[in-house]
Amino acid sequence: MDFHLTAEESAFREEVRAFLARELTPEIFKAHRDLNEQGMWTPEFTKAFRRKLGAAGYIGMGWPKEYGGGGRSRVYQALFWDEMEYHRAPGLDRSITYVPNAIMAMGSEAQKAKFLPQIIRGELSWFVGYSEPEAGSDLANLKTRAVEDGDDFIITGQKAFSSDAHMADYGWVATRTDPNSTKHRGMTMFIVDMKSPGVTVSKYPTLAGWTHHAVYFDQVRVPRSMMVGEKDQGWKVIMGAIDFERAALSSSGLLDYQFDRLLSWCKQERAGGGRKIDDPLVQDNLIRSAIEVEGARLMNYWLASLHARGLRPQHETSLALLVKRETARLLDISGMELLGPYAPLRAGSPWAQLEGEVETEYRDHLYFQFAAGGFDITRNVVATRGLGLPR
Repeated sequence: MDFHLTAEESAFREEVRAFLARELTPEIFKAHRDLNEQGMWTPEFTKAFRRKLGAAGYIGMGWPKEYGGGGRSRVYQALFWDEMEYHRAPGLDRSITYVPNAIMAMGSEAQKAKFLPQIIRGELSWFVGYSEPEAGSDLANLKTRAVEDGDDFIITGQKAFSSDAHMADYGWVATRTDPNSTKHRGMTMFIVDMKSPGVTVSKYPTLAGWTHHAVYFDQVRVPRSMMVGEKDQGWKVIMGAIDFERAALSSSGLLDYQFDRLLSWCKQERAGGGRKIDDPLVQDNLIRSAIEVEGARLMNYWLASLHARGLRPQHETSLALLVKRETARLLDISGMELLGPYAPLRAGSPWAQLEGEVETEYRDHLYFQFAAGGFDITRNVVATRGLGLPR
C-alpha cells in the first residue's frame, strides 16, 4: 500500500488540527481537565464537546451514507482519531467509535433507526458491560443472567471495570441466557437503558488516580427489541464488536504526542546549561522510541487501509492494538528514565516537569496490559486466529 496521504487527506488533517486547537485552548484545559475522571475531563465538558464533534460532522464521517454518515474512507476516520488522541481531546471513546460500528454491523433495523441518528449528533454516552468480578480476560465465564419474561428479558448480575458508566445513557451489556450450554454458547447481547429501575452504579479509586465504576443489575427489565443479534448467539456479537473496539483503540495519536513532548523537553536548555539531547545515551533512547512510534503508526494506517477496502480485519486489529499499547508503555518508561529524579513528581509539585504528565501516564497506562484483552491474550488471538497455531 501507499503510506503517503493524498492532498485531500492532508487537508482534512489540517482542518481537524485547526478545529481542536481552536476548541481546546490552554484556558479550556485549565478549566475542564479532571484527573479524577478516566478520560481526564469533566463529564459535563466531555458530553458538550461530543455534541460539538457531531455538529462539525466528525462523528460518522466513515459511516455509510445510508446511516447518515459521510461515506468517507476509513483513512479519514483514522486521521480524525489520531488527531483527537494527539490533542488529548475528550469524547473519543466507545460512544462514537466501536459501539455505533457494532450496531451498524449487527443491530436490528429498528436499533439502527433509534440510536444511530442520536450517536452521530453526539447526544449519547455508552458503557460496555463485558467484564465481571469472575470474568475478565476469560469473558466466556460471565455470569450475569438474562431470563425471558414475555416480551422482555430480566437481567440480574454485576459488571466490573465499567468505564464511564456513571455518565452513560445506555449500556452494551453481555449476558448469559442459557446457563446449561458450553461457555461460548448461551450468551446474548442487550442494549440497556441506564435509567431503568434496578440499575446501580458504584465507584472506586484506581492506582492511576481516577475513579472507576461497577454496575449492578437487580431484576432490570429490558425489552426483547433491545436484544442485539440472536438469542444465545452473543459470542459472535461480542467478538465482532471487539474487533471494532481494537481497531479504534489502535490509533497512534497518543504515541506521537508522548514522543513529541519528550523530544521537545530534551531540546530545552537546562538551568545549569546544556541540553539533554546532547547526551549520546539520550539520543539513542529517543531514536529507538522514534522507530517504535513510526512502526505503530504505519501498522495503524495499514489497518485503516484494510477497512477502506471493505474488509473486516480480525487478528490484524489485535496486532495493531498490541503494538500501539506496548509502544505506549515503552514511552512511559523512557519518559521516566529521561526525567530522572523529577520523574516521580506529580502534577501540582512546583518542581514537576511537563506538569507531571509523564508520571500520571505511567500509572494510568498500567491498564493497557490487561484491558481489551491484555498483552498475553492478544498474542494468543494473533497466534490462533491469524497464524492458525493450536491452542
